[in-house]
Amino acid sequence: MFNDEETQAYDQAFAFVKRSKNRQHVIRILSTDRKTPSEITETMDARFSLISKILSDLKSRNIVVCINEDDKTGRLYKLTDIGLEIYKELESS
Repeated sequence: MFNDEETQAYDQAFAFVKRSKNRQHVIRILSTDRKTPSEITETMDARFSLISKILSDLKSRNIVVCINEDDKTGRLYKLTDIGLEIYKELESS
């Protein structure tokens, strides 16, 4: 599936997500469809600032991607291939 370097990056990304129930919840929410931060906030009943921080952290680790980065509002996020693999592993454990 991955070479050694990719496996190490994946393991670090998985560990990062696993350490936080909120990050896990965001991954599960994004597993079904593209979502805006506001939609995620509503689903989780969390503060917008928390969701923004989580999305920023996940994006910096290539777990999620913003598909319309240039838009000021209504930014849509989805899981990357790494994010999908993390989701599958979370669901199987």
